[in-house]
Amino acid sequence: MTGAIPVFWMSKQKLSIIDLSNNSFSEFSNNNLLADLSTTFKNCTRLQTLSLGNNMFFGSMPKEINKNLPLLLELLLRGNTLTGSIPEELCHLPFLHLLDLSENNLSGSIPKCLGDLHSFKQSQTYFINSMKPFIVFPSLSYMRHIELILKGRIIEYMNRIAMHFTIDLSNNDLCGKIPDKLTELIHLGTLNLSWNKLMGNISNNIGLLIDLESLDLSHNFLSGSIPPSMVSITFLSYFNLAYNNLSSQIPVANQFGTFDPSIYVGNPQLCGNSMPTNCSLWLPGNGGEQGTKHEEDNDKTEKLGLYGSITLGYITGFWLVCGSLVLNRSWRHAYFKLVFDLRDKLLVLTGVNLACTTRWFGLERN
Repeated sequence: MTGAIPVFWMSKQKLSIIDLSNNSFSEFSNNNLLADLSTTFKNCTRLQTLSLGNNMFFGSMPKEINKNLPLLLELLLRGNTLTGSIPEELCHLPFLHLLDLSENNLSGSIPKCLGDLHSFKQSQTYFINSMKPFIVFPSLSYMRHIELILKGRIIEYMNRIAMHFTIDLSNNDLCGKIPDKLTELIHLGTLNLSWNKLMGNISNNIGLLIDLESLDLSHNFLSGSIPPSMVSITFLSYFNLAYNNLSSQIPVANQFGTFDPSIYVGNPQLCGNSMPTNCSLWLPGNGGEQGTKHEEDNDKTEKLGLYGSITLGYITGFWLVCGSLVLNRSWRHAYFKLVFDLRDKLLVLTGVNLACTTRWFGLERN
């Protein structure tokens, strides 16, 4: 019955929740769930929750997901073998507030348009009220189950869950910069981009994420400093920047004074009270690496200036003398007469000295 399950989904237009997480259906004979998700869910227009985590689904993300699943609230595809890029169609799902694509093989860059996700810009109260005309919640008799990794640990929710706005793209092959537009998702609660190949700086506007409680950017190639605006994210209780290329001083205000130093490990150029490297050692004149480098740069500059002055002086002197001789005939004649006179005197003096020396050696032999 290969492909029977996708056909079943497509025939259920009133289906609102699909939860096949934490299974090994691929081991069952006559039920091959190694399906390509890119061609499924075409007629499930009432679907609210799609939870297929920890299975063996492959292929790319579902095509035209915003048209086929317009009322989608939760998209949970953690722990599969999905490939390709994150489709921009996700950005046009107005009610999406849980997005977990972690532990797959997704590549490419993070779409900038994720910063346009409408639901992440609304408060929970406004969000619930705005979706009531469209969403029909399942009966309370249905045991609703969702697993999320929040603040570094697995949290299991049963029955109806409180709204928790989450984006988890960790453990993929995503590259490029973190889009600055993500800082427009002001009610985002959890952002996990760890274990990717992201580079560039952390946006200076990240302090706009005032509801952020969990932020994990560890195990990437991020550089630059920790933006000072982060101290304004006062709800931030879980934070990890380990194993990047960050530098400069760690902020100390608000909650930054309570974080464990282990969240900065693997960033040897970070300094602060919680780090082995004291920031004062990086200042010029204090014996630190940066101070030494600064002094070495100054020495090189001074040497270059000295060599330049000598060269300029030589060229200037040469042309002052030679130029004068070329332009003035009387000076030229006087100069060469002086040279010839000096030559003659030198030859005479050399001859006299040579004769005296020869005569002196002759007397010594006698």
